[in-house]
Amino acid sequence: MSAHKTYRFNKVNPFIFLIGLVLIMFALLWVAKGIFQILSLAAPVLFIAALLIDYKVVARYGKWLMTTFKHNPIFGILAGVLSFIGFPVVALILLIRALSSRGLTNTANLKKGEYIEYEEVNEDFLDISEITEHNKKMDNDYNDVLK
Repeated sequence: MSAHKTYRFNKVNPFIFLIGLVLIMFALLWVAKGIFQILSLAAPVLFIAALLIDYKVVARYGKWLMTTFKHNPIFGILAGVLSFIGFPVVALILLIRALSSRGLTNTANLKKGEYIEYEEVNEDFLDISEITEHNKKMDNDYNDVLK
C-alpha cells in the first residue's frame, strides 16, 4: 500500500472575492469617516490645547507653510489646501507634537549652573584584562587578523 495523500483546495469564485474585497474597503472607509467626523468635532479644542501647551509648535507649522509657499508655490498651495481640508488631523498632530515637545523642554528649564541628579556607576565591569588574557590563550587564525 502506498501512503499517498491528495489535498483538495476549494476554488473561490473571483467575483465573490472581489465583492468581499469591496465590502472590506467600504467598511474601512466607513470607520475612517467616523473617526474623521469625531476629530472634526474635537479639532478646535485640540488646536486651542496645542496653542496653550506650546504655541511655538503651531508657529513653526505656520512658518513651514509660508516657507514652502515661497520656495515651491505649487507644493505650498497644495500643502495649504490639504491643511485646510485635513484640519482635524493637523490639529491632532499639532497637539501630539506640543505634548511631546513639552516633555523635552522640562529639562531645558534648568537654570544655568544647576545640575541634574545622577548616580555614579561602579566601573569595575569595564576591566577587559581578563578578556585579553583569554584571547591570548586562544591560538587561531582569527586572532592574527585583529593584530
